[in-house]
Amino acid sequence: MSRFWVVSRKQWRLGVIAVVAVMVAAAFWRYETLRTERETQAAVQAVRVIHMVTGEFKTKLDNGQDMEVYRFDPGTVFANDGERVELRIRGVNGNKHDFVIEGLNLRGTVEKNKETVVSFNAKEGIYRIVCLTHSDASHEGPMIGYIVVD
Repeated sequence: MSRFWVVSRKQWRLGVIAVVAVMVAAAFWRYETLRTERETQAAVQAVRVIHMVTGEFKTKLDNGQDMEVYRFDPGTVFANDGERVELRIRGVNGNKHDFVIEGLNLRGTVEKNKETVVSFNAKEGIYRIVCLTHSDASHEGPMIGYIVVD
C-alpha cells in the first residue's frame, strides 16, 4: 500500500517563506562576516599620523643676556598599542635638530621649514624624543618630547 503526501497551498506558502527566510539570514550573516573582515584589515593597515613642530622660547635675563630654549610641540603625543604611526616633525625654529627616539632606535634630523617623517609600529611604553643638538641647559635645552603608547 502506497501513501502519498499531499501538500496544500498553505503548506506550500509556508515552505517558500521558510526557505526565503533562511536564504536572507545566510546572506546577511555572510555580508556581516565580510564587512567585519574588511574593517579589521583596514584597521591593521591604517596609519596614525601625528604632527609635531620644533619651537623656541626666548627671553632677556636681568643681566641683559638673551636666553633661548627649544622644545617639541606638543611635548607629549599618544598612540595605541599595535598602531602603525607616522610621526611628522616640522622645523619652525632653529636651523637643525638631530634627534633620537629612545627605545625605538630611530634617528632623524629636523631642518627649518622642512618636514621629517619617521614611521614605527607602536608598542606599549613611554618613549623620549631627544634632540641631540639641544640636549641640556648649556645647549639651549633640554629639548625632549614624549610618545606615550597605551
